[in-house]
Amino acid sequence: MKRIFLWAAAYVLLAVIVTGCTGALKSKTVIIPDAEEGRELQSLGETFEVSKIYKLPENEEGELYGWTDKEHVLGYFNKRGRERSFEQSDYELKTRQPLPDIHGFVHGVKISADGAYASFSVQTGGKEKLMLLRLADQKQTVLREWANKEGVVMSGQMSWSNNGRYVSFVQENGNQEAVIVVYDVTRQEAKEFKFPGKTENHHFYSVQVSDDGASALLFKIAARQAYIVFGSLQGDAFVSQYEHPVGSEGNGDFVNDDQIVFVGEEGSLTLFDRRNAKTTILLERSGVFQLSRDRKYIAYSKGRENLYVAKLQGNNIMNEKEIYKGIVPEQIEWSPDNRRMLLNGRKLYESRPVVSAPSPAPFSQNSSFFIIEFK
Repeated sequence: MKRIFLWAAAYVLLAVIVTGCTGALKSKTVIIPDAEEGRELQSLGETFEVSKIYKLPENEEGELYGWTDKEHVLGYFNKRGRERSFEQSDYELKTRQPLPDIHGFVHGVKISADGAYASFSVQTGGKEKLMLLRLADQKQTVLREWANKEGVVMSGQMSWSNNGRYVSFVQENGNQEAVIVVYDVTRQEAKEFKFPGKTENHHFYSVQVSDDGASALLFKIAARQAYIVFGSLQGDAFVSQYEHPVGSEGNGDFVNDDQIVFVGEEGSLTLFDRRNAKTTILLERSGVFQLSRDRKYIAYSKGRENLYVAKLQGNNIMNEKEIYKGIVPEQIEWSPDNRRMLLNGRKLYESRPVVSAPSPAPFSQNSSFFIIEFK
């Protein structure tokens, strides 16, 4: 059987060589897995070797928000003579699929972790709308709507649970009243949770719900200090269980339903486990970070312009590797298979990546969006 496999591999290799002699030279990778058909291959080697770095178009006005699947990213671009519109882009083939226009000023776009939905706010006709766009069929759902003069404010952006089931936001109705709104896309229903003890000195600007829908991770400002607050959703109220000062960025996430990771006020990457009320410092100095979809890996900035990737195992950061240098990261988004990373940041000076990775395009000082592919 093994001899037959070797002959088959040799035949495929010969066919590729002959084909290359009859036309223009093309780069192509042929993979013949020595495994049973249907067996899932390892998504990311823990050496974190970079294969390619793609620079996304810089000549047009637009933004990229995240992955709809392992090959496509969702963006919002200007069109000639028309309003901006959503487009799903294949970054490798440089093709785009336009989606129906959303009339009005769109902002605060977030993509669900499973790539099924985009959430965003729209200002149009003196009104504010909070909306969901189901990407498979472009169905639009209005979650909330109010006139600008009503004094209702959504604090920050909407956020998604890591399983893509819950989208949440904080709605403030004046200085003394605020609620967490959690929308369940599976049941297509919303619930509200109050903040006991809120005062006019408290301002909430982000909230994320756990995968089981029973807990929330909240960012607030009180007396000019930013805090991360971890608590449970009980009845119709949010019950705080842990609070810690953080930097102004408000960078935090769930590792699982009982553990959170965040960057503290002092700049340390910190893990908190409410099962034993234990706080662990993972890294002494860190900036922006993002966990992979399966929560096994973490990408983070360290220093001013250095991007690293490592494995998150228990209370430890392992196999740390610098993968890019020369950009101040502002947004990091892992693809669903952990093989790619969307990176957005400000470049202070022209620099090549620290790895010897081929790049399909030259680097420009004005570039903001990159996609990094791992081997």
